[in-house]
Formats: sequence, C-alpha cells, structure tokens
Amino acid sequence: MKHFLYRILCGLVLFILIPVVFTLVMQQGQKDPVIAKKDKTAYQTKETDFDEDILTGIIANEVTMETEIEALKAQAVIARTNCYRAIKRGEDLPEGLTKGEMIRIFGEENFSEYYSRLESSIEATKGVVMTYNGEYIKADFHKCSAGYTRNANSIYQNEDFPYLKSKDSRTDIISPDFLKVVFYTPQEFVEKGRELFGDAADISAGKTAAELLSEISVTKKDEAGYVTECTVLGTAYSGEKIRLLYDWDSSAFALKEVDGRIRVVTKGVGHGLGCSLYGADAMAEQGYSYKEILEYFYTEIEFVSQ
Repeated sequence: MKHFLYRILCGLVLFILIPVVFTLVMQQGQKDPVIAKKDKTAYQTKETDFDEDILTGIIANEVTMETEIEALKAQAVIARTNCYRAIKRGEDLPEGLTKGEMIRIFGEENFSEYYSRLESSIEATKGVVMTYNGEYIKADFHKCSAGYTRNANSIYQNEDFPYLKSKDSRTDIISPDFLKVVFYTPQEFVEKGRELFGDAADISAGKTAAELLSEISVTKKDEAGYVTECTVLGTAYSGEKIRLLYDWDSSAFALKEVDGRIRVVTKGVGHGLGCSLYGADAMAEQGYSYKEILEYFYTEIEFVSQ
C-alpha cells in the first residue's frame, strides 16, 4: 500500500513540474528575439541544402540543348548563382521546365541524351556560384548581343552592379538571330504603341509614315548601340520600354520610312546585359572553359563552392 501511495505521489510531482520546466526552457530560448531571428536567418542561408535537381529544368528553359558543353556548364553556374541570390533575397526562383515539358520540347527520341547533358553540366560545376565582394551576383544574361554587351547603368540607373560591364561580343553578328526586320503601316505602328501617343493616337494614325517618324526621335544611345531614350511627340521614353511595348527583340533599334511603311531593324536578342549566350557558345567552341567564359562576361567576380 505504501509503495502504491509513493508511486501516486511521484506521479503528481512530475505532472506539476514538467509544464514548469518546459515553460522555463521556452522562455530561455526566446530571451533575445533579435538574436533568435538572426540565428534562424543564418541557418536558412548557410545550412539548408540547395536542391541541385531543380537546375535541370531552369537551364533547359534558358538555353538550347545544342549548346557546347562548356557553355552549358557556364549556364549551370549562372542558374545556380541566380537561385542562391533569390533565396537570400526572398525572391522567386528562376522559372524552369518540368520533365513533361522537356520531353515535349526535346522530343522523346532526344530526351535521354539532352537530360544527361544537363545533369553532366550540373555535376561538373556542383556547388559553384559567382560572387562579387562576398555577395551573389545578379547574373544577367541574354540570347544575343548587338555586338557589344551593355554596362549595367544603361538600365539599372539607381543600382550599382560593377561586374556588369560592356564587353566585345562581335561573334554574335553571325548569329541567325542577330538581325530582325519588321514593317508596320502607320496605323499598325500607332495602334501597337497607342500608350506612347496618348490622346493624339487617332490623329497620328492618319499620318503618313514619313510624317509619323518626324514625331519620333532617338535622342540617346549607350556605348553598345542600344537606344536608352526615344522621344515620341516630345515625351521621352526608355528604349527598353519601347522595345517591350512593341515586342521587339532588343532596344538596339532603328526606324526608317520605306515605301510608305515604317521599317524597324533590331540587332541582338534581349536586354544585352551580362553573358551573351551566343557569345558564350562561340567561346566554348574555341576551347574556353566555363570559368573563363564567365570571367570574361562578368568583371572581377569570384567563384565560391557552396
């Protein structure tokens, strides 16, 4: 009987003490919320394992599978760097393709070969990212330059990315995507860019191509040949805004009246910042390694293994 009462007494003591001890432990862990938050952030950015498997879909969405293997490795590092930067900044990761989408795009007969190339490029560069002054770089890239890549301040006027500098990429000139020519009637041109013409859109649409072009003027270009400012009816717009509005390949554009229509000629594909994918592929074909390619397009960067 005494043993029975002893067990009951011990049980009651434990029942009372366990919640008290638990509360004290929790309070101790939460004593300094600022430090606790800092430790959690450090854990998320330093210790959490990055899932390299997601890179296959991202790279497949960014380059063609005919790309030289060293250029493919370079793209793997670009994709990984952009992922790490996005994770650290709490931003969305780059978009990627699913395996189903890859099969549809590559074709079932090519899927195994192309997927294997993707995996090889990721494995060969495993964990490698690019940094500048200890921070993950903004690894911008584009399909094909206008002959030279651009300085970052041509687009990012309020931010400093010193590793994004203009580089000679004249091998892009022989790319089948280098030049594109589009024709518009005056009415088509105004309708497509109605936002630029505002209340005068209907009047402008009734003008001849020559008259309409007299109201449009390219006022500034950067050293790489991209339009940075264009005025329409006296209002200034960035070259990037205009090219995105019209869905042109790049902001390295020229306008001219030809046979009563407006001819638009663009050079290159994309914004022109960072790595030219066509230029990277040409360098790989010439025997440059993926690190040499990246060091060329991104100035004074460092490679760090995560």
